[in-house]
Amino acid sequence: MTTATGAIRPASLACSTICFRNEELPQALRQIRQQGFDAIDLGALQGLCEHVPLFGSAEDMKNAGRIVHESGLEVLSVNADPGSFNDDVPSLEILDRIEALTVFCAEVRAPLLLLPCGSRERDDVPYRQQLEAVASGINAAAATSARYGVQVAVEAPHHYRLVNTLERVRDLIPLLDPAVGLVYDVSHIRAAGEDPAAAYAEFASRVVHIHLRDAETGDIRKVLGSGDVDFAEFHEASQRAGYSGRYVLELETHDSPFATKKDEVADALQRLDHVFRSPAKAVK
Repeated sequence: MTTATGAIRPASLACSTICFRNEELPQALRQIRQQGFDAIDLGALQGLCEHVPLFGSAEDMKNAGRIVHESGLEVLSVNADPGSFNDDVPSLEILDRIEALTVFCAEVRAPLLLLPCGSRERDDVPYRQQLEAVASGINAAAATSARYGVQVAVEAPHHYRLVNTLERVRDLIPLLDPAVGLVYDVSHIRAAGEDPAAAYAEFASRVVHIHLRDAETGDIRKVLGSGDVDFAEFHEASQRAGYSGRYVLELETHDSPFATKKDEVADALQRLDHVFRSPAKAVK
């Protein structure tokens, strides 16, 4: 991958459009291209990053797909929040949105649809009942998406959602269809007080996608370099366990010292460059 300035980027790194959520989709994709990336995650998160217009019209979705095709970027996943199965929203309504997202994934050749692990824990419903509802909904989503050649993966743990610790991930996984993958976001694992590198091997067989962002215990939104995630150690651990996919920058930060997101992403790339040029070291 070569930037507009001629710098070569590690081929294992990709970029989420969430990094440029303040930009309209065409501008976000242009910025990502200029940084030297050739692959992306697309955000479909209401109120945060609506590059895929989940609550728009069918024509809105088609227009977004056209813009993505014209960019020439490979779409690794659509990262979506169509609703949570432990909320009061009817499951069929959420599943309808998921089917529309799955159709969009197929149209832009995105092999993965990333779904949340519920909303925040409710006080009025037992935890286990909520967990089973989330798993049941995700399994139904996976059955739907499979008809379109798209795999569902759940992002767990997530600091702000029902499954917010590794212990709860251990509760969730046995309830999921084996076809459902796991999105491993190092910031959410670190925010839960865990070491992303040390924890990786336990979940490696289910991990299909990895997000990178710095963090510290209790805070997932640190500018890369200001948290305490050891990215070199994590890269080594994931490679040793056989991960062969991309590592996606998802720099959803607060209180950034950088004047622009472009500067923040460029700084993150400079910090990660030597780490992600390392060759894979798969399990023998």
